[in-house]
Amino acid sequence: MSNEYHILSLSGGKDSTALAFFIKDKMPEIHEKIEYVFCDTEQELPETYDYLNKIEVFLNKPITRIKPYIGFDHLMQIYKYLPSVNRRWCTVELKTKPFRKYVYDKFQSNGEGSVNLYIGIRADEPQRAGYNKYGDNYIQENYPFFDNGIRRQDVLDILEQAGIGLPEYYKWSRRSGCYFCFFQPKINWIRLFEIHPDLFFKAKEFEDKKNINPDFPKVHWNMEMTLEEMILPENIKKIKEDYQKLQKKKVQNCVKSHSGKLIDMFDDNENTCLFCHL
Repeated sequence: MSNEYHILSLSGGKDSTALAFFIKDKMPEIHEKIEYVFCDTEQELPETYDYLNKIEVFLNKPITRIKPYIGFDHLMQIYKYLPSVNRRWCTVELKTKPFRKYVYDKFQSNGEGSVNLYIGIRADEPQRAGYNKYGDNYIQENYPFFDNGIRRQDVLDILEQAGIGLPEYYKWSRRSGCYFCFFQPKINWIRLFEIHPDLFFKAKEFEDKKNINPDFPKVHWNMEMTLEEMILPENIKKIKEDYQKLQKKKVQNCVKSHSGKLIDMFDDNENTCLFCHL
């Protein structure tokens, strides 16, 4: 008789965290069995690690940290070019491969286990193809938020009611993930420069060493400018001004088309990489 396992991969963001508390409160029989894991790229924001520790306390349950087999610094020496929107080897090497191996070794190595994977896609998001695009047919995806009509405001309510609130990085960033993620807008880079200058300059160091592989075109973390150019005083000023104009426009559009619910205009799903935000 095959064994059935349950797993939720936390990203350190609001949706997967809220899903953990939703399962605890609404699906207690699953909460007793489920394993919470975090695929640690080792390139996360300090606030993310602090939030994960807080989640463990509030859930009264440990979070398994899955580490990559090869660190990002070494991977840069292997690939010899920066990951980018079109060449997202960082996701594959730092998250997908370690996660797949962990799940297979623990739950399916004897060929008898099946895994229920819980994913925090909300009812107000497009339901995208997720983990099983990699062909692991022993994994069954589950979407409790989608199935129960849970939307963004509901997620915020769950976190508030649980008492845990949002991670601290939401004070200056709208997304979880690696500090050097190429999906983040320029304003995020400026805020990283101001709040975590050590991480900004570490990302800049990767960028400065990027063009080792002559077989690939020159790329930067941001498609429009280098990090060195970005922190020129005149560019910082312009990026902040452009961001304020964009926010003002979003507010105006929100009043027209979203019944004044400003919260709908400020989501953190700015990329198309599902796995980074499981």
